[in-house]
Amino acid sequence: MTTVNPQKFVYSKFPLEWIEARDFENLNFDKSTWIPLVLEKNDILHGDFGTPGYRKAYRDLDSIIVPLDLKPKFESVHWQSVSRHNSDAAWADDKGFYAPGSYGQDSQVLYPVIQRTFATGDPKQWDLLQELEVGLKLLRVGDRWISPEEGDVEVARLERDQNGGPDALFFRAEYLRDYLCAKNSALLITGFAFRDAVEESFPDVNWQITGEDSKTQERRFEHGLWEGRLAPMHEGGQPFGATWHVLHAWRESVDPTEDVPIMPDPPEDTGMKHKEFTRAAHGRKVFGLSCRIWIKRWISPAQKSPRIRHDEVESRIHFQVENQEQATLAGKALRDYRGWLWFKPSVVRRILAARTSELKWYTADTGELGPAPHETLHFGINSVGLLNVLGYKMAELPEWGQKYWVADNVCPEGGLSKELHMAQNLAQPAETVAPEAQLWRKLTMLQRLIEIEFGSPLLKQLPSERDFLHHVHRFYCASFADVCTLCKEIHRIITERIDVDALNQQIDPANAGKAKAQKLGQIKRLALWLDALGVDGRQVTAPLAGIYELRIADAHAASKTAREGLSLLAIPPDIEDYLTACFVVIARTVNCIVEIGRAVIKARKQKASP
Repeated sequence: MTTVNPQKFVYSKFPLEWIEARDFENLNFDKSTWIPLVLEKNDILHGDFGTPGYRKAYRDLDSIIVPLDLKPKFESVHWQSVSRHNSDAAWADDKGFYAPGSYGQDSQVLYPVIQRTFATGDPKQWDLLQELEVGLKLLRVGDRWISPEEGDVEVARLERDQNGGPDALFFRAEYLRDYLCAKNSALLITGFAFRDAVEESFPDVNWQITGEDSKTQERRFEHGLWEGRLAPMHEGGQPFGATWHVLHAWRESVDPTEDVPIMPDPPEDTGMKHKEFTRAAHGRKVFGLSCRIWIKRWISPAQKSPRIRHDEVESRIHFQVENQEQATLAGKALRDYRGWLWFKPSVVRRILAARTSELKWYTADTGELGPAPHETLHFGINSVGLLNVLGYKMAELPEWGQKYWVADNVCPEGGLSKELHMAQNLAQPAETVAPEAQLWRKLTMLQRLIEIEFGSPLLKQLPSERDFLHHVHRFYCASFADVCTLCKEIHRIITERIDVDALNQQIDPANAGKAKAQKLGQIKRLALWLDALGVDGRQVTAPLAGIYELRIADAHAASKTAREGLSLLAIPPDIEDYLTACFVVIARTVNCIVEIGRAVIKARKQKASP
């Protein structure tokens, strides 16, 4: 907003372009993404006032929310009437009570930002008007207000000066105009700015001469007024040729040696003394070139308010629905479409990047996915690894939710997911289990089993089910390096959390010395314990070993040896179907966990039998 090139315009010996401030004249909020609700910025402060090279620039904007039926009364209101000089607070008089944010005595007109100061000297604080923040369902996170129900999009942001105090609060125009529409109001922005420069001289300033060496200029534009002034001064900042009369008064009627001195009232004080003298400004002659700008702009409400008033707005997001002419549908047409849509599997990781995203599994190839718990879609995976969702269900999502999906939308290929067809059309859900969900269940069961049996769980801790399913899934499938990334996640969640101390002290103290002497890592230490339980520990833990090998292979994914770890997972090294590869990696890990549990149960039964 009102950007200039400091090196070219501000610090030149003759910064006339900066002083004339055409950037303010061209300031337009009609197409702005961000609207300043309040702003108090010292943009530039360079040098000392009254000395050549001095530059200072300051902007002050404030705004009020005005009902449309009151708008004519505010056509003549100027910046000084809107800009606040006191802290916001509740107050009352004989006429009524006025809530914080009220403009004067009119509670219908509100400030969108509440400014608070404290007599104790505590830092000043800026907050959004509650009806604006709560009405749009915003969540404050530090100096940002986000919309959790719209993918955490940033709706408002607070900026601070170098001392940490608030100096600007901007609001996203789309949301502000939605609110104004619902409230049947407009936003009035008024502002004041100045720019000052001092040099030994400013030749060639072609303005109107108003006095000796002084010049002024005025320019009115559509939304404001600019005034410029050139005036001489003494170095140090005193007006050139200025004199002033000084009256120095004092009293001699108070005796400080008395036990209880009394200060007389001035009319009765006979000990008053005074003297007078004249002083004159001095110092060499320099010149100040300055401008003052006043602006006033209205921000109109939107035509519709989908967020607060829940007006229906036609979606602008188009999805492909067939593979002949690449026809697309959006909005009402998509709601009327009874077919399915196709998406690349990369859509899952895109959606899971959302802070509030959710992924659930129903069967091996179906589940629920969305950027927020209440904005999910039933999906299925088809024969070529693409995801299917119903078109009309997609149309029921809000537009912000559809944006997560549309980037990975593709033409139909591979037909409809078999298991999704069974669930949605035949009402006979497949009796299969996703390895991701199975791995979570088997891990939690193994934790309880070993803790009951030995007093300590095998893993130090497990993440929540939500976090687990967000990080362990088959959709690391764009490349072999992605498969290695999945292996990193599994290794981090399982292998790295194996409690070697618990193995040595409680679960398998018999082998503790041997493990310590051989400096065994988690996988080999686990295998040694399984050997003691009567199973082939190396064979059982082979999937974990393969995952370990692949976890460090992504840095060398193009090398010939990078894929060797796949053999430990019974995956062909030349595999190119990475979705299947990830599926198998997770399934082999499930088998490993199941085998560990079986070994523990078998050993317990053998110990219990006579």
